[in-house]
Amino acid sequence: MFTLHWDIIQGKEHEYAEFISGTFLPETITMGLIPVGGYYVEVGFGPRVIGVLSTKDFGTLSEIMATQKFKDLILQIKSLVYNYRTAVLEPTGRVKKEYYTIQKSVWKLNQYYDLRPDKKDEYKDFIINEHLPTMEKIDYVEVAGGWNVILGGISEIIAEFTFKDPVDIGRLLNNEDFRRITLKLKNEYVRNYSSRILRCTERFDEPKWFRL
Repeated sequence: MFTLHWDIIQGKEHEYAEFISGTFLPETITMGLIPVGGYYVEVGFGPRVIGVLSTKDFGTLSEIMATQKFKDLILQIKSLVYNYRTAVLEPTGRVKKEYYTIQKSVWKLNQYYDLRPDKKDEYKDFIINEHLPTMEKIDYVEVAGGWNVILGGISEIIAEFTFKDPVDIGRLLNNEDFRRITLKLKNEYVRNYSSRILRCTERFDEPKWFRL
């Protein structure tokens, strides 16, 4: 997974929207990058806009990023945005999915953290035997994925949860089981914990991706 983060320069919103739909998305698809999400950060740290692209493996992504066509495309987007950041993610493998697909009209709660170096084995046991089973019993949230950040970003690990209704995020944050396992996660296994609430940006099969 390749994630791009930025804020839109004030006054360039229309030019930005036209560039994303007319140039950025078509060209990334031609290069072999598959758009699988566009999000706006509703609660939490910025940058405020997140784009998510997918490739079959890190080698393919590296080859694409090394091309002049990709470099030129990034230079163009940087003329319309600021606080540009990127990250490369790989699945932890603990959430069993064949591949990551486009998710429309959803909300996300993402958790970001670093593992304590002396707790890696205990953390793995905690996630498999306590954390995931607890989350899977809560019927209004989907455990969408767990990601190792291998380049860029602000943390080593991202946990991703999906909701159809933003009200359910509030329900989860007040859920006693979720509060218990999150407190245990923060107190015993990780450090530098933070979280964000993300809103999906409209439909991806129309020229509206990333519009706010």
